[in-house]
Amino acid sequence: MGQIAMSPPESVSQKALDLVSRRMPGLESMWGQLQRDLRMLARDRVELSNGKSIVAEEGKCPQLYLLEQGWVLRSRGLASGRRQIVGYALPGDMLCTDSLLFKASGFDLLARTPVTLIRIDAPDGPELFERFPALAAAVAWTAGQDESILAERVVSLGRRDSLEKLSHALCEMQARLSSIGMMRGHTLELPFNQEDFADMLGISVIHVNRTFRKLAEERVAIYRKGAIEIRDGERLKQIAAFNDNYLHLA
Repeated sequence: MGQIAMSPPESVSQKALDLVSRRMPGLESMWGQLQRDLRMLARDRVELSNGKSIVAEEGKCPQLYLLEQGWVLRSRGLASGRRQIVGYALPGDMLCTDSLLFKASGFDLLARTPVTLIRIDAPDGPELFERFPALAAAVAWTAGQDESILAERVVSLGRRDSLEKLSHALCEMQARLSSIGMMRGHTLELPFNQEDFADMLGISVIHVNRTFRKLAEERVAIYRKGAIEIRDGERLKQIAAFNDNYLHLA
């Protein structure tokens, strides 16, 4: 899949625990047991370049990955070659949980930037829950949060207009990046181009461009390649009717 960057097991497991602890505060009572699980199962670091696949839709990923650095896209492809981006992963997110629990991955997982992954050699099926309950709880937390975010994405695709969709997506990115210390002032530094936003929001690239122009004209947000400056965060939340409870960040 990619280049493996070997690291001492103890440093890998400690970094994995730090990421999970920051990402899943609700598991605080299980951190001791989770540390034990990760010490036993966290193996090494895997480095992938931009554009490399982690697992293909319907493919089997034989282990868990914890994203340490970079952005990963989750998408589903159509026979026509079009795609729907259903989500993205940020540092601290677990990848391949569905492939671990079921027979195959439900999504394409693609590195959207150079990424560093921590490989966790977890058993699949009932053995995970029987032998490593704290890690199983982290997997369940991830699955529940992914479902909540996906439900919000369905609402956007089905009921929000283009301005509301884009505003909501930007609010979500700001909330998620802020929670892991990746916001630079009021600027979203992100690897998405307007085609990525089109594939995420279910609208055309032309429509994305027009919507960004409207946000700029109203002095709410300014799109530039590689960054979006949020000029009026409160107005952006108002347009989106944004409530971050569905993200379960705290």
